[in-house]
Amino acid sequence: MKAIIVEQFGGPGQLRLQDVAAPAGEVIVNAAWAGVNFVDIYQREGRYPGVRQPLAMGIEGTGVIASAPAGSGWRSGERVAYTTGVQGSYAEQVAVPVANLIRVPDQVSLRDACAAIEHGLTAIMLVDEVARLPQSGSVLVHAAAGGVGGWLVQLLAARGLTVFGTASSASKADWLLSVGAQAIRYDDGTDWAAQVLDKTRGRGVDVVFDSVGKATFAHSLDVVATRGHVILFGAASGQPEPVDVLQLMRKSITLTRPILPHYMNTPAALQSNADKVFQYLTDGTVKLRIHAQYPLADVAQAHAALAERGTQGKLLLAIHPQYNQDTYQGQ
Repeated sequence: MKAIIVEQFGGPGQLRLQDVAAPAGEVIVNAAWAGVNFVDIYQREGRYPGVRQPLAMGIEGTGVIASAPAGSGWRSGERVAYTTGVQGSYAEQVAVPVANLIRVPDQVSLRDACAAIEHGLTAIMLVDEVARLPQSGSVLVHAAAGGVGGWLVQLLAARGLTVFGTASSASKADWLLSVGAQAIRYDDGTDWAAQVLDKTRGRGVDVVFDSVGKATFAHSLDVVATRGHVILFGAASGQPEPVDVLQLMRKSITLTRPILPHYMNTPAALQSNADKVFQYLTDGTVKLRIHAQYPLADVAQAHAALAERGTQGKLLLAIHPQYNQDTYQGQ
């Protein structure tokens, strides 16, 4: 079968389509789609802890079960998704541990499930488990028109909070306005932190969701309110400088850096939160956005597009999109 392998850390050119042996594992899935995420870039560049070469790329995808062990509770032909905890989703077949499988309901296509699962689960973790959201108040979402950011602004607006979102273009700002958020433009050199403080009359926001890291983090501490909460969950611009804890003391700020596996660490928790993701799609709470899809062989283009931070929504790799058909039974 074919898979994307990295044998030397570096740029997108290190992503190589290779013939490899079929996977061995608990459940074998014929892959339909794979998602492209910032964590994939971190792994490709060697910036992610514990990553070794050669590296089978990809942590997220959907497909149809080809084989499953007797007594596992899974059967051939079932439509599934898989994400954090699975490595090697940029491939025609994926070995997935039983604990990492997610059932996809009939009303959600495998394409949409792949576009939603990692971003949706991350947003739900941040909103439901990590953030200490006020009953009413304001929040700031960085990269708000991106993948996780797009989910966050929609979930937070649905809860009646005042949502500010940083945006780097007019089209991103327009989209934020369309889902009930206030856009904070910075692409023209305007001081985004000053805008946030001005719009909150100097108080700041109750919670900051920061996935950008180095370029935004210091000012995220500046714009959070007294007793506010800063959640760092990514580093698209690089890791921030070490924090002097006295910076937190000046406003009794709490700071956290959560990761998904620590919160959705049982099969039941994973499936129940995935069910929320699918429900938000089907009831219209979240409008799914897919920026582009690429053939598996063109994965380097997808990585380059994501790194440029000009995308709006999910990037997908189409591996066997015909498996999207509900009638497909794993033949």
